[in-house]
Amino acid sequence: MLTGKGSVSDERAFRKPAAIAASNGRIYVADPPTGAIVVFDAQRARAFRMGLREPNRVQKPVALAIDGQNRVYVLDGRLRRVLVFDALGLFQFAVGDPKALTQPAGLAVSQDGQRIFVVDRGSVDGEDHKVVAYSPDNRELFRIGPRGAAPGFLNIPLAAAVSRAGKLLVLDSGNFRVQAFDLDGKYISQFGSVGNGLGQFSRPRGIAVDPAGNIYVSDASFNNVQIFNPAGDLLMWIGAPGTSDFPGKFALIAGVAVDETGRLYVVDQFHLKIEVYRPVQEAKRGS
Repeated sequence: MLTGKGSVSDERAFRKPAAIAASNGRIYVADPPTGAIVVFDAQRARAFRMGLREPNRVQKPVALAIDGQNRVYVLDGRLRRVLVFDALGLFQFAVGDPKALTQPAGLAVSQDGQRIFVVDRGSVDGEDHKVVAYSPDNRELFRIGPRGAAPGFLNIPLAAAVSRAGKLLVLDSGNFRVQAFDLDGKYISQFGSVGNGLGQFSRPRGIAVDPAGNIYVSDASFNNVQIFNPAGDLLMWIGAPGTSDFPGKFALIAGVAVDETGRLYVVDQFHLKIEVYRPVQEAKRGS
């Protein structure tokens, strides 16, 4: 639907979408089985793949982020590095130390691109559950962690996002919470707990933040996206479990993203789909 009938081929655009990011009418989807980033250019009604050129070929993209200059950051789980491209897929630079990362899972970047945050879920029995901050010239700036339940500590962190207000939001999935830090790694606050009640988490998978600072958390157990205000209060949720592929029904929810217009993008790995939602105010103006 995004690209127009016959604009690419009858082949599926992706085999198992994992992460997603969107900006300026382009939707970037990480597809680990093909080792590619699939780009849907909605304004031009076309699609293409990036990250396929040697020597900077992507091998296993597991997370994506976009900065204020529309540079696309790709976390490669096999290389254990972050490869950075321009909006059309031209390689720019890379950061990260494979020896410093155990099982990288998530990625976030500040608007100015000066802070690149790699979320490392760590090993099963180890203490190496952390977020590592890098500069664009590949200097390690600081770490958040290690493993623990106290404020500022992490347990199986999976994803992160940076708000326009300058907060780093880390999905601390093993502790069933979202923690907020400043861009220098100082702890600010947290919200969330384990359970099946409103505002609680069971299998949190992805996190995103919109221009107003509202926080979106996908949960693979509830198969929905809960929306919180910047203070961590639940506003509403979107989606419900469903093995039949209908709008708003998810069976294996994964990554989420929000672009500069407030549109929400939700990945479902079971139905192999991406659903797009507009903010209510925009939908009313367009109706």
